[in-house]
Amino acid sequence: MSAYINQNNESTGSIHEKDITSHNLSRSVTLTAEQFEKLYLAPMIHGQPKLTKQLGNPTPLALGGFVITTTPLSCALMAWRGAGGNGLAFIGSFVFLGGLLVLITSILEFILGNTFSCVVFGTVGSFWLAYAATMIPSFNAVAPYSATLNNTAAGMASPQFQDTFAFLFITMAILMLVFLICSTRTNLVYAIIFFLLIPVFCLLAAGDWTLAEGNEDASVRCIKGAGALLFASSLLGFYLLTSVLLESLQFPFRLPVGDLSGLWTCKGRKRHGADSANTRANSGNIGDENA
Repeated sequence: MSAYINQNNESTGSIHEKDITSHNLSRSVTLTAEQFEKLYLAPMIHGQPKLTKQLGNPTPLALGGFVITTTPLSCALMAWRGAGGNGLAFIGSFVFLGGLLVLITSILEFILGNTFSCVVFGTVGSFWLAYAATMIPSFNAVAPYSATLNNTAAGMASPQFQDTFAFLFITMAILMLVFLICSTRTNLVYAIIFFLLIPVFCLLAAGDWTLAEGNEDASVRCIKGAGALLFASSLLGFYLLTSVLLESLQFPFRLPVGDLSGLWTCKGRKRHGADSANTRANSGNIGDENA
Protein backbone atom coordinates (compact mmCIF):
# COMPACT_ATOMS: atom_id res chain seq x y z
CA MET A 1 0.00 0.00 0.00
CA SER A 2 2.78 2.41 0.90
CA ALA A 3 4.57 1.50 -2.30
CA TYR A 4 1.45 2.41 -4.27
CA ILE A 5 1.22 5.77 -2.45
CA ASN A 6 4.89 6.55 -3.12
CA GLN A 7 4.49 5.61 -6.76
CA ASN A 8 1.38 7.75 -6.98
CA ASN A 9 3.15 10.71 -5.36
CA GLU A 10 6.08 10.35 -7.74
CA SER A 11 3.73 10.22 -10.68
CA THR A 12 1.83 13.26 -9.43
CA GLY A 13 5.07 15.16 -8.83
CA SER A 14 6.32 14.30 -12.29
CA ILE A 15 3.11 15.54 -13.85
CA HIS A 16 3.31 18.73 -11.78
CA GLU A 17 6.90 19.34 -12.90
CA LYS A 18 5.89 18.81 -16.53
CA ASP A 19 3.10 21.36 -16.10
CA ILE A 20 5.53 23.88 -14.65
CA THR A 21 8.02 23.24 -17.45
CA SER A 22 5.31 23.53 -20.07
CA HIS A 23 4.11 26.76 -18.47
CA ASN A 24 7.62 28.21 -18.46
CA LEU A 25 8.17 27.26 -22.10
CA SER A 26 4.92 28.85 -23.13
CA ARG A 27 5.93 32.23 -21.66
CA SER A 28 7.25 34.78 -24.18
CA VAL A 29 9.55 37.74 -23.63
CA THR A 30 9.19 40.90 -25.72
CA LEU A 31 12.45 42.60 -26.75
CA THR A 32 12.96 45.85 -28.57
CA ALA A 33 14.98 45.85 -31.77
CA GLU A 34 17.88 47.53 -29.96
CA GLN A 35 17.88 44.91 -27.18
CA PHE A 36 17.74 42.09 -29.71
CA GLU A 37 20.70 43.48 -31.63
CA LYS A 38 22.73 43.79 -28.44
CA LEU A 39 21.99 40.19 -27.44
CA TYR A 40 22.34 38.68 -30.88
CA LEU A 41 25.07 40.74 -32.50
CA ALA A 42 27.30 41.56 -29.54
CA PRO A 43 28.95 38.09 -29.40
CA MET A 44 29.57 38.27 -33.16
CA ILE A 45 31.16 41.71 -32.95
CA HIS A 46 33.46 40.77 -30.09
CA GLY A 47 34.59 37.73 -32.04
CA GLN A 48 35.64 39.77 -35.07
CA PRO A 49 39.20 41.01 -35.67
CA LYS A 50 40.13 44.54 -34.69
CA LEU A 51 40.36 45.54 -38.36
CA THR A 52 36.63 45.01 -38.79
CA LYS A 53 35.30 48.52 -38.38
CA GLN A 54 32.62 50.67 -39.88
CA LEU A 55 33.65 52.61 -42.98
CA GLY A 56 34.49 56.25 -42.33
CA ASN A 57 33.05 59.34 -43.98
CA PRO A 58 35.13 60.16 -47.11
CA THR A 59 33.64 63.65 -47.55
CA PRO A 60 36.38 65.49 -45.57
CA LEU A 61 38.95 64.01 -47.93
CA ALA A 62 37.38 65.77 -50.92
CA LEU A 63 36.87 68.97 -48.96
CA GLY A 64 40.56 68.94 -48.03
CA GLY A 65 41.55 68.55 -51.66
CA PHE A 66 39.15 71.33 -52.64
CA VAL A 67 40.47 73.93 -50.20
CA ILE A 68 44.13 73.12 -50.82
CA THR A 69 43.56 73.59 -54.55
CA THR A 70 41.26 76.61 -54.63
CA THR A 71 42.88 78.73 -51.92
CA PRO A 72 46.30 79.23 -53.57
CA LEU A 73 44.67 79.46 -57.01
CA SER A 74 42.39 82.25 -55.83
CA CYS A 75 45.40 84.13 -54.48
CA ALA A 76 47.13 83.79 -57.85
CA LEU A 77 44.04 84.98 -59.72
CA MET A 78 43.93 88.07 -57.50
CA ALA A 79 47.66 88.62 -58.20
CA TRP A 80 48.59 88.73 -54.51
CA ARG A 81 52.31 89.25 -53.90
CA GLY A 82 52.89 89.36 -57.66
CA ALA A 83 51.40 85.90 -58.29
CA GLY A 84 49.98 85.22 -61.74
CA GLY A 85 50.01 82.88 -64.70
CA ASN A 86 46.47 81.65 -63.99
CA GLY A 87 47.86 79.24 -61.41
CA LEU A 88 50.19 77.32 -63.71
CA ALA A 89 52.55 76.91 -60.77
CA PHE A 90 49.90 74.70 -59.14
CA ILE A 91 49.65 72.09 -61.91
CA GLY A 92 50.77 69.42 -59.45
CA SER A 93 48.08 70.48 -56.99
CA PHE A 94 45.46 70.39 -59.74
CA VAL A 95 46.41 66.82 -60.67
CA PHE A 96 46.92 65.19 -57.29
CA LEU A 97 44.83 67.25 -54.85
CA GLY A 98 42.02 68.74 -56.90
CA GLY A 99 41.87 65.82 -59.32
CA LEU A 100 43.09 62.47 -58.04
CA LEU A 101 42.21 62.95 -54.37
CA VAL A 102 38.69 64.16 -55.14
CA LEU A 103 38.14 61.36 -57.67
CA ILE A 104 39.12 58.77 -55.08
CA THR A 105 36.57 60.32 -52.73
CA SER A 106 33.97 60.09 -55.49
CA ILE A 107 34.58 56.35 -55.78
CA LEU A 108 34.29 55.93 -52.02
CA GLU A 109 31.02 57.88 -52.01
CA PHE A 110 29.78 55.58 -54.79
CA ILE A 111 30.61 52.53 -52.68
CA LEU A 112 28.64 54.02 -49.78
CA GLY A 113 25.69 54.73 -52.08
CA ASN A 114 25.89 58.53 -51.86
CA THR A 115 24.87 59.53 -55.38
CA PHE A 116 24.96 63.31 -55.08
CA SER A 117 28.36 63.44 -53.38
CA CYS A 118 29.71 60.93 -55.90
CA VAL A 119 28.59 63.05 -58.86
CA VAL A 120 29.82 66.33 -57.37
CA PHE A 121 33.27 65.06 -56.45
CA GLY A 122 33.60 63.03 -59.64
CA THR A 123 32.85 65.93 -61.97
CA VAL A 124 34.85 68.50 -60.01
CA GLY A 125 37.84 66.17 -59.75
CA SER A 126 37.67 65.43 -63.47
CA PHE A 127 37.51 69.16 -64.22
CA TRP A 128 40.75 69.78 -62.36
CA LEU A 129 42.43 66.93 -64.22
CA ALA A 130 41.15 68.27 -67.55
CA TYR A 131 42.29 71.80 -66.71
CA ALA A 132 45.74 70.56 -65.71
CA ALA A 133 46.05 68.36 -68.80
CA THR A 134 45.26 71.34 -71.03
CA MET A 135 48.11 73.31 -69.50
CA ILE A 136 50.67 70.47 -69.56
CA PRO A 137 52.72 70.70 -72.79
CA SER A 138 53.02 66.93 -73.21
CA PHE A 139 49.27 66.67 -73.81
CA ASN A 140 49.68 69.05 -76.77
CA ALA A 141 46.22 70.58 -76.24
CA VAL A 142 47.28 74.23 -76.57
CA ALA A 143 50.28 74.15 -78.92
CA PRO A 144 48.20 73.61 -82.11
CA TYR A 145 46.70 77.08 -81.58
CA SER A 146 50.12 78.68 -82.05
CA ALA A 147 51.51 79.78 -85.41
CA THR A 148 54.20 77.08 -85.30
CA LEU A 149 51.75 74.42 -84.02
CA ASN A 150 54.22 73.36 -81.34
CA ASN A 151 54.50 76.34 -78.95
CA THR A 152 52.33 75.94 -75.85
CA ALA A 153 52.94 79.46 -74.50
CA ALA A 154 52.04 81.05 -77.83
CA GLY A 155 48.98 78.85 -78.09
CA MET A 156 47.68 80.02 -74.71
CA ALA A 157 47.97 83.63 -75.90
CA SER A 158 46.03 82.86 -79.06
CA PRO A 159 42.59 84.55 -79.23
CA GLN A 160 41.12 81.43 -80.80
CA PHE A 161 42.23 79.28 -77.87
CA GLN A 162 40.87 81.80 -75.36
CA ASP A 163 37.52 82.02 -77.16
CA THR A 164 37.31 78.23 -77.25
CA PHE A 165 38.48 77.43 -73.73
CA ALA A 166 35.96 79.86 -72.21
CA PHE A 167 33.13 77.50 -73.12
CA LEU A 168 34.47 74.98 -70.60
CA PHE A 169 33.99 77.57 -67.86
CA ILE A 170 30.47 78.36 -69.09
CA THR A 171 29.57 74.67 -68.98
CA MET A 172 30.94 74.38 -65.47
CA ALA A 173 28.85 77.39 -64.42
CA ILE A 174 25.71 75.64 -65.68
CA LEU A 175 26.70 72.49 -63.82
CA MET A 176 27.23 74.49 -60.62
CA LEU A 177 23.70 75.85 -61.03
CA VAL A 178 22.36 72.29 -61.15
CA PHE A 179 24.40 71.41 -58.07
CA LEU A 180 23.12 74.53 -56.32
CA ILE A 181 19.51 73.47 -56.85
CA CYS A 182 20.21 69.95 -55.60
CA SER A 183 22.22 71.21 -52.62
CA THR A 184 19.14 72.94 -51.21
CA ARG A 185 18.35 69.51 -49.73
CA THR A 186 21.62 69.46 -47.77
CA ASN A 187 22.87 72.50 -45.85
CA LEU A 188 23.28 76.24 -46.31
CA VAL A 189 27.10 76.33 -46.35
CA TYR A 190 27.27 73.76 -49.13
CA ALA A 191 24.66 75.65 -51.15
CA ILE A 192 26.51 78.97 -50.78
CA ILE A 193 29.71 77.36 -52.09
CA PHE A 194 27.93 76.36 -55.30
CA PHE A 195 26.27 79.78 -55.46
CA LEU A 196 29.68 81.47 -55.40
CA LEU A 197 31.21 79.09 -57.93
CA ILE A 198 28.65 80.08 -60.58
CA PRO A 199 29.97 83.67 -61.00
CA VAL A 200 33.53 82.37 -60.59
CA PHE A 201 33.28 80.34 -63.80
CA CYS A 202 31.29 83.07 -65.55
CA LEU A 203 33.97 85.65 -64.75
CA LEU A 204 36.74 83.30 -65.89
CA ALA A 205 34.94 82.85 -69.20
CA ALA A 206 34.45 86.61 -69.49
CA GLY A 207 38.15 87.10 -68.76
CA ASP A 208 39.11 84.84 -71.66
CA TRP A 209 36.66 86.44 -74.07
CA THR A 210 37.65 90.01 -73.24
CA LEU A 211 41.33 89.09 -73.50
CA ALA A 212 40.68 87.56 -76.92
CA GLU A 213 39.15 90.88 -77.95
CA GLY A 214 42.27 92.71 -76.82
CA ASN A 215 40.69 94.34 -73.77
CA GLU A 216 43.34 93.38 -71.25
CA ASP A 217 42.16 95.71 -68.48
CA ALA A 218 38.65 94.25 -68.48
CA SER A 219 40.11 90.75 -68.54
CA VAL A 220 42.25 91.47 -65.48
CA ARG A 221 39.25 92.81 -63.58
CA CYS A 222 37.18 89.73 -64.44
CA ILE A 223 39.93 87.35 -63.37
CA LYS A 224 40.52 89.22 -60.10
CA GLY A 225 36.79 89.16 -59.39
CA ALA A 226 36.75 85.41 -60.02
CA GLY A 227 39.69 85.02 -57.65
CA ALA A 228 37.93 86.97 -54.89
CA LEU A 229 34.77 84.85 -55.14
CA LEU A 230 36.83 81.66 -55.31
CA PHE A 231 38.68 82.73 -52.18
CA ALA A 232 35.35 83.24 -50.38
CA SER A 233 34.17 79.78 -51.44
CA SER A 234 37.44 78.23 -50.24
CA LEU A 235 36.94 79.83 -46.82
CA LEU A 236 33.50 78.25 -46.66
CA GLY A 237 35.14 74.99 -47.66
CA PHE A 238 37.47 75.27 -44.67
CA TYR A 239 34.46 75.95 -42.45
CA LEU A 240 32.56 72.93 -43.77
CA LEU A 241 35.65 70.74 -43.48
CA THR A 242 36.11 71.77 -39.85
CA SER A 243 32.44 71.10 -39.12
CA VAL A 244 32.56 67.58 -40.57
CA LEU A 245 35.82 66.72 -38.78
CA LEU A 246 34.50 67.94 -35.43
CA GLU A 247 31.42 65.79 -35.95
CA SER A 248 33.47 62.72 -36.89
CA LEU A 249 35.61 63.10 -33.76
CA GLN A 250 32.49 63.56 -31.60
CA PHE A 251 33.45 66.94 -30.19
CA PRO A 252 31.05 68.26 -27.54
CA PHE A 253 30.16 71.19 -29.83
CA ARG A 254 29.31 71.60 -33.50
CA LEU A 255 29.69 74.31 -36.08
CA PRO A 256 26.27 75.18 -37.52
CA VAL A 257 25.95 74.54 -41.25
CA GLY A 258 22.29 75.47 -41.72
CA ASP A 259 20.07 72.44 -42.14
CA LEU A 260 18.06 72.66 -45.38
CA SER A 261 16.68 69.12 -45.37
CA GLY A 262 13.18 70.38 -44.58
CA LEU A 263 13.13 73.01 -47.32
CA TRP A 264 11.55 70.69 -49.86
CA THR A 265 8.83 68.34 -48.66
CA CYS A 266 6.58 65.91 -50.51
CA LYS A 267 3.28 64.66 -49.11
CA GLY A 268 3.84 61.24 -50.60
CA ARG A 269 7.36 60.90 -49.26
CA LYS A 270 7.86 58.02 -46.88
CA ARG A 271 8.55 58.85 -43.28
CA HIS A 272 11.75 56.84 -43.37
CA GLY A 273 13.12 58.95 -46.22
CA ALA A 274 12.31 62.18 -44.42
CA ASP A 275 13.88 61.01 -41.19
CA SER A 276 17.05 59.87 -42.96
CA ALA A 277 17.35 63.21 -44.74
CA ASN A 278 17.11 65.08 -41.44
CA THR A 279 19.69 62.80 -39.90
CA ARG A 280 22.13 63.38 -42.76
CA ALA A 281 21.82 67.15 -42.66
CA ASN A 282 22.14 67.37 -38.89
CA SER A 283 25.17 65.08 -38.83
CA GLY A 284 27.19 67.28 -41.17
CA ASN A 285 26.96 65.05 -44.27
CA ILE A 286 26.56 67.15 -47.38
CA GLY A 287 24.53 64.93 -49.63
CA ASP A 288 24.45 61.34 -48.51
CA GLU A 289 21.54 59.13 -49.42
CA ASN A 290 22.51 56.30 -47.12
CA ALA A 291 24.57 57.95 -44.45
